[in-house]
Amino acid sequence: MKKTTIAIIGMGPRGLSILERICAQHAQRKQNEHINIVIVDKNAMGVGAHSLSQPDHLLVNTVACQITLFGDATVKNAGSFRSGPCFHQWANEQGYKNVDGRYLKDVAGKPIDANDYLPRRLLGEYLNWFYHEIIKSLPDNISVTQINQQANNILIQDDAKSIIVLEDSQRVVADYIYLTTGHSDNAKTFDDHLVERFIANNYKKNERLDYYSTPYPINNLNKITAESNVIVQGIGLTAYDVISQLTIGRGGKFSREEGELRYHPSGKEPGIFIYSRKALPFSSRGANQKGVSGQYSPRFLTAMAIRELRLKNVFEKGSSKIDFLEQVFPLLHKEMCYAYRSTLNGQWLDAGSYEPSAEDIAVIDSVLYPHQSQEHLSLKDYTQWFMYFLRKDLQESEEGNVHGPIKAATDIIRDVRDILREAIDNSGLESRSHQYFLEHFNPIFNRIAVGPPKLRNEQLLALMEANVVSLAGGKDSRLVLNDSEGKFEVHSPFKEESTEIQADVLIKAKIASFSPLHDASPLIRNMTANGIVRPFMNEGYHPGGLDIDQCQHPINRMGEAQTAFWVLGNPAEGANFYTYVLPRPLVNSRFLVDAGRCVADMYHQMMVRQAQPEVAINAD
Repeated sequence: MKKTTIAIIGMGPRGLSILERICAQHAQRKQNEHINIVIVDKNAMGVGAHSLSQPDHLLVNTVACQITLFGDATVKNAGSFRSGPCFHQWANEQGYKNVDGRYLKDVAGKPIDANDYLPRRLLGEYLNWFYHEIIKSLPDNISVTQINQQANNILIQDDAKSIIVLEDSQRVVADYIYLTTGHSDNAKTFDDHLVERFIANNYKKNERLDYYSTPYPINNLNKITAESNVIVQGIGLTAYDVISQLTIGRGGKFSREEGELRYHPSGKEPGIFIYSRKALPFSSRGANQKGVSGQYSPRFLTAMAIRELRLKNVFEKGSSKIDFLEQVFPLLHKEMCYAYRSTLNGQWLDAGSYEPSAEDIAVIDSVLYPHQSQEHLSLKDYTQWFMYFLRKDLQESEEGNVHGPIKAATDIIRDVRDILREAIDNSGLESRSHQYFLEHFNPIFNRIAVGPPKLRNEQLLALMEANVVSLAGGKDSRLVLNDSEGKFEVHSPFKEESTEIQADVLIKAKIASFSPLHDASPLIRNMTANGIVRPFMNEGYHPGGLDIDQCQHPINRMGEAQTAFWVLGNPAEGANFYTYVLPRPLVNSRFLVDAGRCVADMYHQMMVRQAQPEVAINAD
């Protein structure tokens, strides 16, 4: 019996999906060979970024019923799937209950609701449980070897086998490799070095000076003293984690009084000042009224519309590439206007005759660009507007993502993500348009469509009302390193004043995108230097990620596809769009489709290899 070694480098959610597909498709294909799956990951199996030791106040950003690792009949061309519980069902099966906002195995608590936002630690447990379920049911001729190290390099031999070099210099020879490493850290930037030098030069003036280029692991923030003032750079999802750790994580409590959330400080909180380039909070998720799998059915921005645009461009320009701003965004904007107006009217309008009114356009534009026609006199004035924005958002969130006109419109962006991928993936956009989309539109889409649970914005508002969290500035603020006083400062221009907010600690609350040009891991650095992989480029523009073909094979320095090697998830974010989303039940999840087709590709290669006759070499 032949023996095949398959390596999966990175056993987070993407690695799990590959492992599951290898086992499931093996049963279908009846391969006549022994397979050893070598898993290389220094973390707990399956959990990825969802550490089992993180505090429970860090929440998953999706309702529990819309997360699964199990496939279903809607998932196309990926093979048969084993059935199993989604995250919500699993949590209830495990006996977890909601005990005053904590999730414990306690008979006294409330059952977990399908629309609860559960702790990320609990998601890590679900992922780890899924891994062990696979291991318990391995087919007879599949074995698994766990290596709790990181891979430092991959070398491709002349016989197409690969050598994985581990951090202790051991080597593993593999016939096939899946790279599913997930989120990673970038090397220090020029700005990082500048800030660190500033701290070194001024530490004697201010012993509280400190800098966090990333807030994770989140417990690292515990050494910030209550006497410190902290500037949080960014007001996105990572900032909510930081704020939660500096408040709830220090013993602060929230209570609900007459329907309003109130914060009760512990006295251990530092002063917290937040700012970002746009100085806007992320809009909270609308109350989920779509159940597990409900999705908006687009009328204008359809897969057919994208294909027609490509044909039109080939005929008129000689290229199938699309201009997002000129060709895709108008369809998406019209889709949002249509959903807004139909929801407001209480019935779906005739799509064939619908044209957005001036009012519809103005409403959607105000969602996309809240600053338009806004002028603020002072930081106090801007803070009042910011808090009004939060209150309005909370009201819209309460109305829901089906019955609320605003959230129904913004939730469309999540529901048409596969169609956006149709336009964007594999250099589908013109180079300049691709850059404009990622730098301009994608941050807007993230802010209005994939924000935090409603509770997070309630908490932010309560913290601002309690003067625990304040704005460091308005839009177009800039960070200044004040050498004379040994302080970080945020400078902001307003109509009637300019403000300067000082602090001792700077926390960068942003997750850097993956790029082989900046990644800190030895594996990516070495593979790039050796030409095994190369950065993905769209006609001179690098949106991030490794270069891959449409089968997820990495492209080497010579432009050749490495056909026994697949890249999925975050390392492919660039050629692929929005790879971060976990599978959702009953919606033909792209996550599961990709895993299925990559594993099917591998098994096809194995079948071809088996069919080739072995050549006997006789020695004289």
